[in-house]
Amino acid sequence: MWTLSKLLTYIFIILGYVSPLNAFLLYHPKQRQSSFFASSSSRSSDYNHNLDQESKHSFPLKIPLPDSQYIQVLTSNSLHGATERLRNVYDSHFHDPRQPDANRFVFDPWYVAVGDGIQGRDTVQERDEERDDLAIEGEKEATDAQTQYSLKRIQANNFFTEDDFDELVVGLTSLGRSIGLTSITPPWMSIYLDGDRQNFHTDAPQGPAAFVLSLSNTNDFDGGETMIFKSEILEMWRGFDSSRGLETGNIMRFIPATFGRCLAFDPRVPHGVSEVKGTRNDPRRARVVIHGWFNTPEVCFFGSWDEGILDETNKHLDEGLQPLVDILGGGEIGRVMGYLAVRLDIDEDGCVDDVYAVWDSLVADLDDYRGIIGYDEADRPVSEDSASDIRLTIYETLKNMNFASGKEGRSIVVPFAFE
Repeated sequence: MWTLSKLLTYIFIILGYVSPLNAFLLYHPKQRQSSFFASSSSRSSDYNHNLDQESKHSFPLKIPLPDSQYIQVLTSNSLHGATERLRNVYDSHFHDPRQPDANRFVFDPWYVAVGDGIQGRDTVQERDEERDDLAIEGEKEATDAQTQYSLKRIQANNFFTEDDFDELVVGLTSLGRSIGLTSITPPWMSIYLDGDRQNFHTDAPQGPAAFVLSLSNTNDFDGGETMIFKSEILEMWRGFDSSRGLETGNIMRFIPATFGRCLAFDPRVPHGVSEVKGTRNDPRRARVVIHGWFNTPEVCFFGSWDEGILDETNKHLDEGLQPLVDILGGGEIGRVMGYLAVRLDIDEDGCVDDVYAVWDSLVADLDDYRGIIGYDEADRPVSEDSASDIRLTIYETLKNMNFASGKEGRSIVVPFAFE
């Protein structure tokens, strides 16, 4: 059996409604980390607000849950219309370079070298304490001098009008709801001119998925791709092949900042932005993006649900999922880390037609050795695929649930967060 501290690392949160216009102010990571299961029953009177009659904005991924595997990146172009309006607002501020505009004076010229600031000093100290004996002469100094971040940024709500900003937040939170995440962190707008870039980094915990919405005219510059380590590189030694060499295309993904595209990705994976070139330092030719994190996992309803049965459906979900929570916390299945959003399509009779993964960043916790099921010929441990076991266990529970009869086209997205 697991200890209580280990049990609490499985966080499965089902909450009530969060208003999209101020949801980014309501994110409390410390509360999430101390919660194991938060029932929405106590807030069922507000639960019907977490209902979309039509899913206008969504990520298109739908993989049968038993077949799902780790997904690193999702993309959507459903915010293209809003992006055009925001880009027009941006262009209006820089249309005449000789005309002063107060909004052009409030950008933070954010330049950080690896060894700069308090966090840099802490990182250097940790590195020195870990393997100081292996450092090569000059290595520390060269590392600390590397550019970590170089860009110009501003809080998006300080640049756009209230109406424009509200439209942005509503669009982003609607998009996040398609993967069971109903709020966002305060979004930044960043511009990249010649020489600007972000070096490789991972994000501190701010949400299960990071997002980048591009307002960039990609023909105006070179570079500026979102760089992400390929997932196989992160587990390189597991399937290492000494007979072949690897080059950049085998190691990295380079995803262009295509206008109107929203990119969502696993923020735990090392990522960055390649150096931007060719803008001639003209902000009208810059790489322009809005970025932040999706957070607050919540059960979300889509389609035509009668308001009178949502409270009943909410209670039914709580009761039906409790045995699943007990199984996941029972210690028989190996531990995993990551976020899984599962979509249930409901037929007219209330039966579950299909169970899909719409986001899946589950990976096995390599510190958990309960998954060993045997040893190979070289006496190396063979581990059970705990992530697949978790998916299959969730699938077996959800596929057998029944709900009230109603119209076609109804669905529910149920989030699972494991930390």
